[in-house]
This record gives sequence, C-alpha cells and structure tokens, in this order.
Amino acid sequence: MSIDAPRTGHAAPECFALPALGPRPVVLEYLADTVRRTAAERGEAPALTVLGDRRVRGRARRTDTVVTLTYAELDLRARALAAELQATYPPGTRVAVLCPHDEHYVVAFLGCLYAGVIAVPLYAPELFRSQTRLRSVLRDSTPGCVLTTSAVRSAVRTALSGAAWQHGPVLHVDEVPSHRAEKWRRPPVAPEDVAYLQYTSGSTGAPAGVRVTHANLSAAAYQMRSRFMPARTAVSWVPLFHDMGLICAIASPLGAGMHMVHLSPMSFLHRPYRWLRALSDYRANWTVTPNFGLTHCVRRVDAEEAATLDLSGLRALAIGGEPVHAGSVSAFVEAFAVAGLDPRSPVPCYGLAEATLSVTMTPNGTGAVAGSFDRAALTAGAVRPVPHGPDAVRLVSNGTPVPGVTVRIADPATGAETPGRVGEIWVNGPTRTDGYWQAPERTARVYADGWLRTGDWGFRHDGGLYVVGRMDDVIIVRGRNHYPEDIEATVESVAPVAATAIGVEGDPTARLIVLMEADAAMTALPAPDREALAERIRQTVSRQHGLAVHDVVVVRGGTLPRTTSGKIQRRLCRERYLAGAYGT
Repeated sequence: MSIDAPRTGHAAPECFALPALGPRPVVLEYLADTVRRTAAERGEAPALTVLGDRRVRGRARRTDTVVTLTYAELDLRARALAAELQATYPPGTRVAVLCPHDEHYVVAFLGCLYAGVIAVPLYAPELFRSQTRLRSVLRDSTPGCVLTTSAVRSAVRTALSGAAWQHGPVLHVDEVPSHRAEKWRRPPVAPEDVAYLQYTSGSTGAPAGVRVTHANLSAAAYQMRSRFMPARTAVSWVPLFHDMGLICAIASPLGAGMHMVHLSPMSFLHRPYRWLRALSDYRANWTVTPNFGLTHCVRRVDAEEAATLDLSGLRALAIGGEPVHAGSVSAFVEAFAVAGLDPRSPVPCYGLAEATLSVTMTPNGTGAVAGSFDRAALTAGAVRPVPHGPDAVRLVSNGTPVPGVTVRIADPATGAETPGRVGEIWVNGPTRTDGYWQAPERTARVYADGWLRTGDWGFRHDGGLYVVGRMDDVIIVRGRNHYPEDIEATVESVAPVAATAIGVEGDPTARLIVLMEADAAMTALPAPDREALAERIRQTVSRQHGLAVHDVVVVRGGTLPRTTSGKIQRRLCRERYLAGAYGT
C-alpha cells in the first residue's frame, strides 16, 4: 500500500498486516492515520454533517441547524485537541467523552486516537436518562480527564459531582484553539494497544468495559467497508457512544473517506421522518438502525409523508443491535415502497461489543431472509424447518460471517459443536477483543479456549445464523427452553405495545409473567376491556406456546427499565416484579 505523507509535514501513516482477515494478509492503517491521509488527499471533501436543532444566540427559540466539517477541518480540530491532551496525559490514560451527539463528539473521539490516550465513549447527561450507568462507568474506568462542550458544562459538572469523580480537569472540545494543532506529534501506537473502552449496555448485568485495540478497530472498519462499499454517503441517528453508532457512524465511514450525516437519537424518536428525510436529501447509500427503528417509522410516518421521499439510492439498510423481526422488516419495506425503497436493501446483522460489533451480515442485495421453524422442537433444542403457521416460529437470518470471523454453535457445557441443534454462539476472529477492563473473572468466563462466548442461543440453517435469545433470559418450563422474544412477539400481535416476558420461580415449575407498557389507547380502555385483553393474551400464548401465563401486568409507558440502547432489561424487570414494584 502506497501512502503519501499528509500536508501537515509529519511522517506518512504506519500500516500493519492482519493475516486473519482473509486468505492473504490484509494491510490496514490506524483510523487516525486514515483520516489524516484523507485530509491530505481530499481535504475539501465533507467528512461529517450534523443536522440538529440548537439555541442560536439572539433568538428566543431553537432553530434547525446544519453543521458540516470537511476532512481538513476535522483533522485540524482532532490534532488541536490531541495536542492539548498530550501536553498533560501520557499514552494509555483513560479519557471520558461526555459530549452531546454532534460534531464535537466525533472530534473528541478522534482526538483521543490522535493523542494515543484511551477513549471512554459515554454521553452528555440528559434529564430523561438515569445517571446510574454514567456514574458506574466513571468509577470503573477512573478517567484522568473528561471531554465535553461548553453547552452542557453545568450538567456535566453535576454528574461528575454525583459520581465523586476527582481525577482531573474537564476540557471543552469546542474551546480548544485550532493553532494548538501545530504542537501535535504522532504518538507511538501498536496494533495491540487499547484504543478505547466500549462499555456494554448492561442488558443482563452491570456494564463492563470491553478493551478494543487499534487492530480491532481497524479490522471492524474494514469488515463493514467490505460488505457495504461502494458507497459515498451514510446517515445515522444511532447513539455515538453505542458500539453500533461508533463503528457504523464514525469508524467505518471515516475509514472509507465517506460523508457521514448525523442526527441525534432524540431527533429521530420525536420525529422519525427526519431520518428518512435525511436519507432522501443526501441520497444516502448506507444507514443503520435497530429493529425498533423500523417499527417506529411505520407507526409515526404517514403515507403522505412517505410519498415525499426518495429512498431509491439506499443500497444497505443495516439492522442490528437487537433481534430482527420479519414482520417489522416487511412492514417497513411495504410502507416505503412508494419512496422507491429497494426491497433487497435490508441487511439483518448480528454482533456485540466484545466482537467490536460485527459478527455476521446478510449479503448486500439479498434482502431479509426469514425461515419458519417448529416451535415445540425449538424449545427442545432441535431445528426443524416447517411451513409458516401458528405452531411455527418465524426467524430472520442474520447472514454469514464477515471477513476473518469464525462462528461456532456449541454446547455451552462441553464446547462440542451442535450441528442441526440450538447451541451457544461462539465467535473468533480479528475483531474479537481480549477481555474486559479490570475484570479478570468475567474475562475468564466469557473469553475461553480461544473463543468469545456470546451468551446467545442460536443455530445455523442454509448457511445463515439465526439467533433465538439470550441464555440468561430463557424461561425453562418442564425442561424446555422458551425464548422471551418469541413470547413477546405473540403478545405484541394481540396488543401492539412494548412487552416483555420473564420467568420467576414457582412450584413445581417456573411461572411466566407478561409485563406490558400501556400506550394512550390502552390507558383509555375501561377496566372490563383491559381484563378481556389480558384474557386474549393468555389464550393466545397458551395456544401457540403451550404455556400458562401466571400474571399479566400493565404498567405506565416508559416504566420498564431499558439499557442505553433501548433494550428492555429483563433481569431488572424480574427483580422489580418480585419486589412488588409492578404488582402481583
């Protein structure tokens, strides 16, 4: 690979080879070097655009804003921030990123890579979000410095005070003068050095900091590019501190020299049309969303708005972060066919933070591939394809392994492969990280015998990976495994609201509990109608799953605990139910 020296006058970027990415070693750059090289070669090209609504000086109300940074501007700001960090902090220092979801977040993350310090991607404190996770991560990672912006200065100060953090100063990314870039020097970096700590969502336990190395990061960006390129523009609303947002909306697009368009998660949640409008306006080729984003658009974007869009340029709609539902994908494709959406554009994926996100992806141009499997057989661990019907589970294939990744379906007790049966998904490859920050026991449990044990049940069929649920969440009744996701889909077919299924100890077997968040329509139902709805749910679950629902509990909207990525925390739901928080 030939790389010209950047116009900054510093040495050309360094490269390293990863044999595990293919039949022949693949030569990769560090992400920071790639951005510097692009800034030297195409400095005027747009790197990122942020669509938002901000309070503008001199105006009483917030207004729509568009901020664009070219690659030259992004590189300059990242070098300036890195120089500021290098003046005080040696390589390897943890630096927490508590910036809003805007251009300053990207500058902060890149600045850490440029400086050789270890980034800890977090988020700016917000009123609607509990600070428990934020404080837990700060205590665990003990950062020497915090990066934020002047706009959230007060909120960050309050959050840090609550976390009893006293380890160093708070730097405001937006106040670092650009002339500081002259002081920057490229730090010594090795592929095995930790680039950042990616804290898990905490869906089944306390958040843990995954040690992501520079080699992991570069390999992950390469894997994404290998599946989604050629592409010029990508759009995302996924949180930047989440592994999906960080890899799909920062590392991979910048590693490919693309134009990345961002809007905030809150902007999407308040009006999902904004995401689709951005895809249309910027002629995006590539975007990403969890499954609920599809459902949110179908429910909140009407046919008249859909007709104003042009989604014909979208080649890859990556869907991940949570189980992908066939009904959600088909409803989205149908709703936005009028906008020119290619039905082959959905790309269901599977991944996790410990694998630097990507494990499997559906090949581009295939579209979502769904299969129907005998429900009773599946609860016994057997994989038996059947025609779709009331006794079948319809699951979506998450595709095939990305370059260099090996997937094994194993008996969790023996490690033996389980062809034709459900087993634990084990993963290996160049994006497999080496463990958790300061958690040797958890590392030894999850990273065993050269494999990453994902804690997910799954199987392979016709070359594709199918995920059936978390091992920690499975409900065992009379020796059979019942998967909450399957039961929840049944409940939501009767009442289209957020629901979760949990199992609690009973005599002589586990009891099934269904918790549902009431929407406006359910809240308005008279008591007799609510009771009738609960009875329909009991009958439907009994008929399709052969299970008796011990309790159906309706709770206020927004009551069920969720992770930062929006997943319902079933373990915490179970604890609260048993404590009487939801009634019995």
